[in-house]
Amino acid sequence: MFLSDVRLLNFRSYCDAVVAFGPGLNVVVGANATGKTNLLEGAFFALRGTSPRTRREEKLVAWGQRFARVTVLLDGLGDRPQEVEVGYAPGDGKRVRWDGLEVAALDDLRSRCQVFIFVPESLLLVKGSPARRRAHLDAYAAAVDPPYAAAARDAQSALRQRNAQLVNVRAGATAETLDPWDAQFARAAAELGRRRAKLVADLGQRFADVAAGLAPAGERFALQLVSQLDALGYDESVFLGRLRERRPLEVQRGLTLVGPHRDDLRFVEVAAGEGDETVVEDGAGSRTEGPLFPDGSCGTVALPAGGRDLRLFGSQGEQRTAVLALLLAEQALAAERTGELGALFLDDVMSELDDARRRLLVARLAGAGQAIITTTNRHYFTDEELAAATVIELPLASSAVSGRPEA
Repeated sequence: MFLSDVRLLNFRSYCDAVVAFGPGLNVVVGANATGKTNLLEGAFFALRGTSPRTRREEKLVAWGQRFARVTVLLDGLGDRPQEVEVGYAPGDGKRVRWDGLEVAALDDLRSRCQVFIFVPESLLLVKGSPARRRAHLDAYAAAVDPPYAAAARDAQSALRQRNAQLVNVRAGATAETLDPWDAQFARAAAELGRRRAKLVADLGQRFADVAAGLAPAGERFALQLVSQLDALGYDESVFLGRLRERRPLEVQRGLTLVGPHRDDLRFVEVAAGEGDETVVEDGAGSRTEGPLFPDGSCGTVALPAGGRDLRLFGSQGEQRTAVLALLLAEQALAAERTGELGALFLDDVMSELDDARRRLLVARLAGAGQAIITTTNRHYFTDEELAAATVIELPLASSAVSGRPEA
């Protein structure tokens, strides 16, 4: 699948603009505030029904306008191009059409095509909260694995109900009234935990390969799920026993303190040279043995437990590379499960990468279907790379742009 055309109407800084893309590498070049990020955000909004940058959708409407609309033309999904249109008006909500027919649910829209985006806010996947990483995992899985989506909904529903009953018990209800909610939550949590562990294991294999391919010095990286359920074997009955043990404290807090809603995802460097060994005991207590900086001026430094956590100790370039590796791993796994190689939208990914990583990334993208990269500096690309790409200059001479800045 690839985007052949995108039309932005009253979207962010665009009044009315049409951009045509090619099927392979696309390089969008423009100075700051020319609409590069807004262009990718608009295309993603059409294909996912949500913005990757804000939950306040009124911000998407151009200054002084009553509505915003984005239309995308897709090739490669069937015997003819297909049109996706998303419109939003504050107070009236959002309407989605696929080839002219209404799409009732966003999950339906997201299951029809795959798209992966990096924007500056994407760095929060490494630097931000566990809740953000869980939400990202669940949103990705919902598009490629419907049973996972159902398990996530069941677990969230059971969690809300159990938390409400914990509050009731704290207010005076008998503790035995928690028994059915414990059983329901244990069943749903174990199911979600098993599916999430399988998903992270599948992604982790691909992540390690991609991250190694983007590391010019031969570093090795891993994706680790940190889960309380791992030590319990994702066993429903064992987890139910743990809930009963923790009941007094949870009643006091009015919250469920153990379960998949406490999971986290870690991006770690697990070794830095040949011959290093990695030993993973479990998600919360993993350890890695081997030299981290064997040739450094400070001598040999052993990796900390679980590896070097990029959230705490990674450079900006390493964190950016980790997010890119995750997106490429997600694209590869989705292609295996759906048969579709989704498009990649990469906003300003080159600025924090050194030249060696830039060359490795562009080489990797050559086999990754359609990729749209924005940049302020075309010199981040070689002449050969630009000659093989579709190059789009912003601002567009044929488009009207509103007075609202790119933000």
